[in-house]
Amino acid sequence: ASSRTRLPYRTYESAGGAEIRVGRAAADNDLLSTSPEHCDGDDWWLHAAGCPGSHVVIRTTTLPGGELSEATELDAAVLAANHSRAPLSGKVPVTLCRARQVSKPKGAKPGLVQLNGDVRTVSVDWRKERHRLERLRPKPS
Repeated sequence: ASSRTRLPYRTYESAGGAEIRVGRAAADNDLLSTSPEHCDGDDWWLHAAGCPGSHVVIRTTTLPGGELSEATELDAAVLAANHSRAPLSGKVPVTLCRARQVSKPKGAKPGLVQLNGDVRTVSVDWRKERHRLERLRPKPS
């Protein structure tokens, strides 16, 4: 048995070298999205819109120049879509905002969060973008 603590997420690396964290289960999503141990307010947060799925965090400190590139945004959005119950056909809407805009309502069930402020939707054209999964493999934890 491993003496290492189980992390509430799997780690991936974008094409540009940014670290992308994908929650494992509902309670893990809460930890990933709201615990300063796993996420900073400046990090980017993604989730497939309108359906259950993993919370996804892009670590801002790992972004080249601190800027979110379209390629990294799409890598993370594809992971959010793939780790959700969204129908993987056509365009899959994925919500994107800063992690500081994510809060846990009191008494909410695991994985349920509230978003505040400026929230964007990234539209993932599944047929065109799913090839990214061939490159996006979880790093050994």
